[in-house]
Amino acid sequence: MKRIFSIVLLVSSALCIAEEVQRPHWNEEALSISRQCAECHRKEYDLWKGSDHAWAWRQPIAALDAEAFAGQRIKAHGMELEMLRDAQGQLQMRDVATGKVYTVGGVIGREPLVQYLLRWKDGGLQAPSAAWDVEKKEWFDVFRDDALQQERGGAVRKPGEWGHWTGRGMNWESQCAWCHMSGFKKNYDVTTDTFKASWQEPGITCIQCHKVSAKTDAENGCLVVKAERKLTPQQHDDNCASCHARREELTPGFSLGDKFDDYFRLELPKIPGVFHPNGMQLEEDYCETSFRLHRMGHTGVTCYDCHDPHSGGLTKPLENDQLCLQCHGENKVINGVLAPQVKHNRLCGGRATPCLECHMPSMTYMGRDSRRDHSLHWPDPRLSIELGLPNACLNCHKDKDHEWCRQILEKRYPEERLGKYRQRFRAAGHAMQGKGSVKELLAAYKAEKIAGWRATLLGLLAQFPLTSEVQAVALGATQDKDALVRAAAVELLGGDAARKALADKVRCVRQAAGWRLFPDLPMSHPVIKEMLETATHQADQPTGAMQLAMLNNAAGNTGAAEAQYRRAVERDPASVVARMDYAVFLAQQKRPVDALRQMLECSREHPQNDEAQYRLGLILIEVGQYRPALRAMQKALQINPQHTDARQAATQLQHFIR
Repeated sequence: MKRIFSIVLLVSSALCIAEEVQRPHWNEEALSISRQCAECHRKEYDLWKGSDHAWAWRQPIAALDAEAFAGQRIKAHGMELEMLRDAQGQLQMRDVATGKVYTVGGVIGREPLVQYLLRWKDGGLQAPSAAWDVEKKEWFDVFRDDALQQERGGAVRKPGEWGHWTGRGMNWESQCAWCHMSGFKKNYDVTTDTFKASWQEPGITCIQCHKVSAKTDAENGCLVVKAERKLTPQQHDDNCASCHARREELTPGFSLGDKFDDYFRLELPKIPGVFHPNGMQLEEDYCETSFRLHRMGHTGVTCYDCHDPHSGGLTKPLENDQLCLQCHGENKVINGVLAPQVKHNRLCGGRATPCLECHMPSMTYMGRDSRRDHSLHWPDPRLSIELGLPNACLNCHKDKDHEWCRQILEKRYPEERLGKYRQRFRAAGHAMQGKGSVKELLAAYKAEKIAGWRATLLGLLAQFPLTSEVQAVALGATQDKDALVRAAAVELLGGDAARKALADKVRCVRQAAGWRLFPDLPMSHPVIKEMLETATHQADQPTGAMQLAMLNNAAGNTGAAEAQYRRAVERDPASVVARMDYAVFLAQQKRPVDALRQMLECSREHPQNDEAQYRLGLILIEVGQYRPALRAMQKALQINPQHTDARQAATQLQHFIR
């Protein structure tokens, strides 16, 4: 009897598993194209149905969301929210203080957290910082521990700021949707400052990663176009990078087969606070930059070598490091390069440590979401001490410090192995800390084989005087095979090098040249038209509005220019650059009093910014307020004793006042 009962249980479990596999996608009716793919590719379709890509966006569903909207309350972003359902079951968030009710218009994510998007007055959706933890069954604030709040001593992001949930920094159409929908178009209207977004299918579906035609192929009945069969691994990788990268979108319309650098400008570790100096992810930077800066990305390893494109899972198990050893244990050659074999003892504390724990440590984003770093470095406690780099050793050895780790590692491994890449990291780190030198950066550049690092080091050279040696190196870099390197060289040189680059085959290089030569180029120039297209596309954000303002001002459309400057300041009132540029524009328009108002507000918001104090001093000189101007210049020098312009102005003011 027991045996029969066990068999019944096994059969029942098998049926449940089968039912789970065949369970329809949450909104399968909306997948008009992908469902056709499933008719022939059922295995791939079923794998995809359970992926994070499939759950990247959905409509609210009572059965899935009721638990999170049962009257709970949470304090987030400076307000107390109550989670409710109305009589029709519609999900709502109510501001307890004002009684204002916001309707949920979309849901993103599945695990470990879910975010609910709220309908907004501009026709778009906004993402509040309150998110639902699906494991702990509780609401939490995704920004509770972020750097901005820590900088303010735990204070919340303020209403009216770019990063507040009501600001453009949390706008779905502008910031998130392209990577959560298939065939998405934000359809932003500059004149009305509104969105009328459209998309082909919800979530990341077949059509986002496969080129499909309106008609099936006469030979095989497939929707996928024949040309896709000839695409290279790099083209597929560029398609992944279009979402999994921290980047600026230069023009809409990217699709499979296009070059990433022709549509996007990749963020590199050139400014503090975004990446660590060795390329490890610091902010929510995603994967592309870090991976492109590593030898694996350089030699042609792609996402598909480790990840299944349909499930998003791994191609091999992590147990016994099978995933890593498929290349690093089998003498595998990739693009003519032999993958280095594992030659070190991975025993740590008497146990075998998985490769990922040391080479891909996890970091938590959005409060609860743990993701692995893709820079693939080994721990280097010496540089952790020197540059503040993360040290994966301390993730396990929590009771130890960097110095203890340094002594252990340097006894175990020779200096020539540990220190092989320190030159580039030190050069970048020192430059980002304001302690670098031209000599150090040039030495690292000349020894560098990875294009992403060459572009980074050239970009860091921009903070120093353009010596003849730097010019010679940058001039050679304008002929580099990599677009990122050419763009960095053009930004550094300007002049004739930039003029030649206006005809470059890659958009990110052409636009680097265009902005370097702006505003001397005629408005009819093709690259200026490209820049105008980019600015218009990005005008829903402060940066795009400022670019549009500059282009309109150059064209003599001062009214339109001022409207965009004002819009940039309204969207990000805490921005130093937006207010300073607006103040400069107002001064040029012979409106010094209005310019002074902008700079007074800027200096109040950023009392420790030396450039803001310097610019305030300049405006005060223009309106004849010489003693306050001197105080502003002196404060700029207190903040940054190396500010030579402020020093010169202060000296002249002291002589004049006497």
